[in-house]
Amino acid sequence: MPKIHDLTRRLMTHGAHWLAHTARIRSDADRYEDPRDYPHNGYRGAIRNEYDTKTKRWLLNGPVWHSGQAIRSLLAAHRHLGDPPLLDAALDMGRYVVANIVDAPGQPNHGLLLAYEGENFTVNNQTVFETLLGLIDLGAATGDASWTRAAQRAADFTLRGFHENEGLIYDHYHVARAEFIRDADNAYPGRPLLDGCALVELAAATGEKRYERVFLAMAERALREEHPSGNWMKFPPWHPDSGRMHIRTSWWWGYPLVKAYDLTKEQRFWDGFVRVGDWYLAQQNLDGGFYYSPLISGKHVSFGFATSGAAVSSIIWSELFARTGESKYRDAVNRSFGFLLAAQFSPAAADPDIRGALWETPNPPDGTECPGFYIRDIATIFAIQAADRALATDGLLQDVAPSWDHSMPW
Repeated sequence: MPKIHDLTRRLMTHGAHWLAHTARIRSDADRYEDPRDYPHNGYRGAIRNEYDTKTKRWLLNGPVWHSGQAIRSLLAAHRHLGDPPLLDAALDMGRYVVANIVDAPGQPNHGLLLAYEGENFTVNNQTVFETLLGLIDLGAATGDASWTRAAQRAADFTLRGFHENEGLIYDHYHVARAEFIRDADNAYPGRPLLDGCALVELAAATGEKRYERVFLAMAERALREEHPSGNWMKFPPWHPDSGRMHIRTSWWWGYPLVKAYDLTKEQRFWDGFVRVGDWYLAQQNLDGGFYYSPLISGKHVSFGFATSGAAVSSIIWSELFARTGESKYRDAVNRSFGFLLAAQFSPAAADPDIRGALWETPNPPDGTECPGFYIRDIATIFAIQAADRALATDGLLQDVAPSWDHSMPW
């Protein structure tokens, strides 16, 4: 077996233990700052999801959805490693997520998942769907249907903001006003919230096809609004006039097109999925890395790396390689894994808070000899999910290629 399989399992092992034992809030003694003052009732079980290696500060930003995605990664690692503490950590995170579903029968917000992000007064409906995947996975892993029921309750609330004639869901929900609202930078009355194929997975878990019908309506709209090819810069997080493309937009709304194809067997969904894979090919650096927000012109800032881009693109390419056998996708995955392996901090790192984590981006130069790295848990979360997919795909991972030559001999 190629050495890269062992390295990939090692990445998964150390990354999962960082999520479970370092990033997870396990007691009141754990250090973190809550700069947005989220109205949560405690953070036991949540992910401390941002860390600066220079300042040693832990920050919370959207901990509900980050915890939901961390659950998915921990359960994937548990399947490979059979490590009981990983399941225990996932259950702890799940309890935190469920505690943030409003339980107030007869009140307008009953069933709302408090998936705040950025601001502390509106719920980002996109991150609701990204959270649900962890609860659905917990239901499958434990056989406990209460996790699936919790996911269904939160999904049903958010689907009240679905525009059937538009194939879009409102961007946000204003908690105090108890109403769905549109993002100020969105020219449309919502977004195609296909994220993680959560509705397809919910349909499979519950047997209710109504979730698939909503999913397909949004997939139809996504195809109509695709721009540029393989990306969706028409929708937030930025106004399209900015020219900025988000490196994970094609993950949010492009990867699910393959599920739309599986459900309908319609070629246009498959063709859209291929365009997404090719968009990522065009964005990949020579050594497998990615930039967070390139312009449509191709320009980008010098230090704006995004390790999470190397991970999510690998999941898409793994799917494409498994279905087509095309070597360009295999080669791209192996380049990205070379980058991911290099981005992981050693278990022997001097700072115990970073051991096993992957950095998301280097801090920009600040006049010191060590500006450091910024860690976001999503780099580790998606790297584990990418490793899970790659290890399950025959003939995909190859021996690690020599790193790109950075020497300057002339």
